[in-house]
Amino acid sequence: MKPEIRIALFGKFSVRDHDRALLDRVPHKAQELLAYLLLHRDKAHPREALAELLWGDRDPAQSRKYLRHALWRLQAGLADVRRRRASRLLQVESGWVELTLDESVHLDAVAFEQTFTASRGLQGPSLRAGQAQSFVEAVQLYRGELLEGWGQDWCRYERDRFRQMNLWFLDKLTDHFEVHAEYEAGIAYATLALQCEPARERTHRALMRLFCLSGDRTAAIRQFERCCAALHDDLDVVPEDSTLSLYVEIRSGRFGDAAAARKAEPLSLLGGHPPRRR
Repeated sequence: MKPEIRIALFGKFSVRDHDRALLDRVPHKAQELLAYLLLHRDKAHPREALAELLWGDRDPAQSRKYLRHALWRLQAGLADVRRRRASRLLQVESGWVELTLDESVHLDAVAFEQTFTASRGLQGPSLRAGQAQSFVEAVQLYRGELLEGWGQDWCRYERDRFRQMNLWFLDKLTDHFEVHAEYEAGIAYATLALQCEPARERTHRALMRLFCLSGDRTAAIRQFERCCAALHDDLDVVPEDSTLSLYVEIRSGRFGDAAAARKAEPLSLLGGHPPRRR
């Protein structure tokens, strides 16, 4: 069944029913409530807990009132959809609220996380073509950081969790394309990783290798210079010995044709877990 509702949590929050925007005029707190329920779906939430989470700076009576109003706005905004396919999307009871998804709803964060969960243990150099393509599709879903621009504590935690998943995918793809001598593709995915974390030394090393393997030693040397600047500006540290050794090898010309046969650098964390931020 083709989904009728498409919900985007990456980048700008949006809910669309085919070509029609939904919930774009509801208050931000109502959107925040829906986003939280989507990320913690298939679980009933006590109304008191939701009120405290979203309106904890208000007295309990006010917070419960605001929650009732937000739920009413969400139900009103989804009314037309509920009459058709998504009648079970939002369930509101006297003391509990629950949101469930069915095949009529496509949520980008769900599809992204499902691919991640199913891929644990895979290593970039050994990816089959179909596996690499599923990683490419996952990265395409990540159109921006989770709920970009939202500053709530719960949101920042979830944003960092998904950022690490995205970096994990980008690492795997970078390794995959390096091993298969598709250097332009590897450079593209490594560059995306640096856009997420500019001081990520592992990625700078990958770019140094990829530029050199593609025949552009000058770009590889300049990448080392960018690495030094990013590490100094963001973390006030100097490059690791492995980065310095790679730079010396490239600059001296010893990083030659034999390097193309090397395996990509192993991931810093094994077992399918996303790499931690440096």
